[in-house]
Amino acid sequence: MSKEEREERARAKLAADPLPASPYLQVNADHILIKCGFSEQLLQILRWVPKLEWRPELRGWQVPIVGAETLRSVLPEVLRLAEASEEIDARKPYAAAPNAAPAAEDLFKAAARLLFGSDWQRETARALGRDETSLARFLLGEHTLEDADRLNADMLALMQRRTAEIAAAADRFAAALALQRESRQELPTTDQGM
Repeated sequence: MSKEEREERARAKLAADPLPASPYLQVNADHILIKCGFSEQLLQILRWVPKLEWRPELRGWQVPIVGAETLRSVLPEVLRLAEASEEIDARKPYAAAPNAAPAAEDLFKAAARLLFGSDWQRETARALGRDETSLARFLLGEHTLEDADRLNADMLALMQRRTAEIAAAADRFAAALALQRESRQELPTTDQGM
C-alpha cells in the first residue's frame, strides 16, 4: 500500500471516528498537532507514535495522520499532561510580574476547572450552551467570538449561581450536624447498676 493510500485510509477513519474535541489537539489534512510544551513525560508516552516530531515553532508535537490510531490509544494521558503543562506555563508570567492582572481567558479557564474538574472543556461548553470546539479555539486565542463579553458574563453568572447553591448546601449541612450534636447531648445517660 502506498503512502498516499495509507494517509487516505487514516483520514477516512478519522472522519468516521474523530478524535475528541480538545483545545490541545488540532487535526489537519496531513497531521495532528498536540499543542503543549516539550515534556520528557509526554515524549515517553508518545514514543510509539510513528514519525512523531517536536515542532518548537508551533510549540507542539506533530503526528502524521497515519499515526492517529496509535495516538488515540494514549490520548487520555496525553491530554492530561498537555493540560498540566499549560497550568505550569500559565503560572510563570505571574511569578515574574506579581502585580500583573491575569487575562480574562486564564481566569475563565481557572473558573471552569474549579466548577467541572478535569473534563472542564466539555462540561463548560455544555453548561453555557456553547460549541465545545469554538469555545476551545477562543480560549486558545485562535479566533474571536462576537459575543465574548456575553460568554464571560454567562460564566460569571454560572459561578455566582453555583456559589449560592454551595453556600445553601453548606448551611443545610451545618444545621443537620448541629441537630445531630444536640440530639446526642440530649440522650439520657443510663445507669447500668454499677
